[in-house]
Amino acid sequence: MDRDIFEDMKIETECSYISDLPYIKNTVEKKLFELPFDLYSKEQLQKFCDYVFRDNGAVYQSLMMKYRRNSRYN
Repeated sequence: MDRDIFEDMKIETECSYISDLPYIKNTVEKKLFELPFDLYSKEQLQKFCDYVFRDNGAVYQSLMMKYRRNSRYN
């Protein structure tokens, strides 16, 4: 798990700076659900969601539900 979701998402969304990611939340959320979860730790995903979405954890919880659902069948 040497990958950095912040850098990967910057590339995926074609942002110049990581600090731009919170301003394009809809795009980030769509891209986030397309990424393979096994590339990142749960802690890194949590930090990323806290930084970008600054919400009460709703996006992170959705990610974890998808993660659990996918891992059952793999």
